Amino acid sequence: MLKKILLVGLLLLWNHFVQGLAPETIFAVLNEVSARHQTLLVTIALLGGGVLLALAYLLTGCGLYKIAKAAAVLTEHASLLLLLALGIGQAWLHLQLEVNLYTAGGWWLALALFFLLAAAVWAQRIIDFNHPGQQVFLHAAIAAGWPLVVIPLYNLFTAAGGG
Repeated sequence: MLKKILLVGLLLLWNHFVQGLAPETIFAVLNEVSARHQTLLVTIALLGGGVLLALAYLLTGCGLYKIAKAAAVLTEHASLLLLLALGIGQAWLHLQLEVNLYTAGGWWLALALFFLLAAAVWAQRIIDFNHPGQQVFLHAAIAAGWPLVVIPLYNLFTAAGGG
């Protein structure tokens, strides 16, 4: 998880120093995608998860465990990375623009990513019943949800200290 945090942090620093997209543009794009394509996001996540589960059952039945495991691990890590990016992006957008991405509709993105993560964990449980699914979901919940705890505390301390 530390590697994922470092990767997202480096991407934010790169965006800042290379004069990449403005925070307003990033928020507008995320908000528009989430608001306009809510059903599409969830449908793609559910279909992608269904395809991953079907592949896991099919490839495991054929004895091709490594291919099924690789697809499940790749999906799991990509979902965790995007959930972490969503959480860090939420905190960054709040610091830059004082907006809450989740209340503006960004929770649809998180929901779709959680569906993909659930399918990846289930696929790995098909292949290896010892896969620590609860630990993965705990990491995902922390990665996406920490701004929901930290931002109100930040607002409380800045309002009390700064006036």
